[in-house]
Amino acid sequence: MNFRADINGLRAYAVILVLLYHVGVSGISGGFLGVDIFFVISGYLMTGIILSRLQQQRFSLSGFYASRCRRIIPPLMAMCAILLMVGYFLIPPDEYKTLSGHIAASLSFISNLVYFKEAGYFDAGSMYKWLLHTWSLSVEWQFYLLLPLALMFTARYLRRQFGWVMAIGAVLSFALALVVTHLHDTLAYFMLPTRAWEMLAGGLVYLAPNSRLTGQRWVILPALLGLIASAMWIDAGTTWPGVMTLIPVVLTALIIHVTANDSPLLNNRVVQPIGKASYSIYLWHWPLWVFWHLADLPVTPVSQAVLITLSLLLGGLSWALVENKAGLLSATTPVALGNAALLLLAALLIVAQQGFPARAPQSVSQISQYAKQRFTAARGCLVVNSKQSPQCTFGEGNEVNLVVLGDSHANALLSSVVASGNAASDAVVFIAQSGCPTVPDINRPGRPDCGDFVKNALTTIEEKYPQASVLIINRFSLYLHGENGSSDDIPQYTFANEVSSLTSFQKHFTRAVKKLATHRKVFIMTPVPEFDYDVIYRMTRDAMRGKPFAIQLPREEYLARNQDALRMLHQVVAEIPNVTLLDATQALCDNYFCYGARGEVPLYRDSNHLSEFGNKMLGEIFAGMWRRINGESGVTVLPPQYAAAEISRTF
Repeated sequence: MNFRADINGLRAYAVILVLLYHVGVSGISGGFLGVDIFFVISGYLMTGIILSRLQQQRFSLSGFYASRCRRIIPPLMAMCAILLMVGYFLIPPDEYKTLSGHIAASLSFISNLVYFKEAGYFDAGSMYKWLLHTWSLSVEWQFYLLLPLALMFTARYLRRQFGWVMAIGAVLSFALALVVTHLHDTLAYFMLPTRAWEMLAGGLVYLAPNSRLTGQRWVILPALLGLIASAMWIDAGTTWPGVMTLIPVVLTALIIHVTANDSPLLNNRVVQPIGKASYSIYLWHWPLWVFWHLADLPVTPVSQAVLITLSLLLGGLSWALVENKAGLLSATTPVALGNAALLLLAALLIVAQQGFPARAPQSVSQISQYAKQRFTAARGCLVVNSKQSPQCTFGEGNEVNLVVLGDSHANALLSSVVASGNAASDAVVFIAQSGCPTVPDINRPGRPDCGDFVKNALTTIEEKYPQASVLIINRFSLYLHGENGSSDDIPQYTFANEVSSLTSFQKHFTRAVKKLATHRKVFIMTPVPEFDYDVIYRMTRDAMRGKPFAIQLPREEYLARNQDALRMLHQVVAEIPNVTLLDATQALCDNYFCYGARGEVPLYRDSNHLSEFGNKMLGEIFAGMWRRINGESGVTVLPPQYAAAEISRTF
């Protein structure tokens, strides 16, 4: 195919949107749609390359794959090699092992599968995944493997009906994306079957005949403005991929169809160099952002500008020295593949050697061990997607006198709850689903059974454990406002025929508590403090550099994060008899700070789940709860009026 200056310019806009989004520039809340622009461009170019050669009867499948190897692997390999070398000196063993595993996945082009299994694209832990952005490369590579086979099959057996085949494939993929996004948004985000329609849309543009819009360069301005406006309007809470994803896909397809090579917006001295180096810029921008956080450097408008500049410079160097030069890394396809295989083996060796722990201070290993400790007796008791719980029972009492009901935070505190009771007489039943608040009829992304799970749990408690008290532990602020540290403040739930609001959440939650509290004691744990970084990673990184630990959160930040949840809980207590709040901050905070560590011992195993050591800090609170359950006095709670006054003073 002939070089298209307009497409090259469009690449520049795409990578700049991604850059602005990832460094946190205010107002670019949907810059991730730059990846969707790249998908459409790739679909157009690959379809054009394959079909033009098929028509000339000179298409070679091995030649196509070889050209993709020489284009994609060398810059990726160079970046991964540098990360491995730098990481040896800077990154703690566990994180270095994880990085090496991600490098192996990226070089194998399966990193989208790995990141899907680990978590989501927008979660707080993404800041510790140096190669998170390579998921899109894996999706594209998987598409490159299948597209020529599909087109060759169509050419031979379907009478060259490329348009119909692509259109049907795009429609099916788009329909699948809509369904899967509703059921499991993370799965839909990372997987080829739910992303293929975007690349197939590019292929359809190649097959489309010229129209009245072809050559009309005036179309470029409104189309580009539409992409930029979408990047400012769309945010992490938008269903993606979904109906809204049509906006960047259609606008990108329109720009490509117009074929405005002479458009000054797409063909000028600024965007053309950026477009040429866009792949290398994309590769380097995210590791720079992660390194910025590794070094604990501040994020300010100036630092954001510095990061963007560094991304452009390193991307330009990568383009000049690796991507655009048939040198040592990419002289031939065998050389490129051979070097990649050696680097892959090196990464797997590091994984096998657990990140070479001997190079790190002893304190690093000790800190990491706390993150790995689990309440082994509760293995398999926390469900992920299910309408029923195994209802695990702990203790030797003949009669269940407490049901712990909640989500993964309940699971993190369970061993402390059990240990605080009398094992000989106190029996505890555990009912919890990860990411599922104790709210009937709620709809949660990636948790399609959550609402039914809660309804079934309430019925089970009523029928099987009518005399047992109930302890509710939820990560309330996640559901009300999204992940801690995210710039978006978006409810992470919906209700059928209701607006997602604090009022609706509180109404359904209150209804559940009221049902439970009609003839039993109900205890609700206030939210535990959350950090916007992984406590274990922060401590081990600091230990690697000999930096003193300062794992603490101003109490005002805790109150700001949880003000709506705390107000809701105090209103529930005021409205419903037999309900008591247990105040997590009494064990984890003082008047000024909430703490994530005691000396060199982490109280958390990530950013928000207490470790097995940390949950024992709440032992006295749970002991007081047990005394109240057993008819004694002495439960320690935060008086509702004091909490409400403290919250109101903060804002």
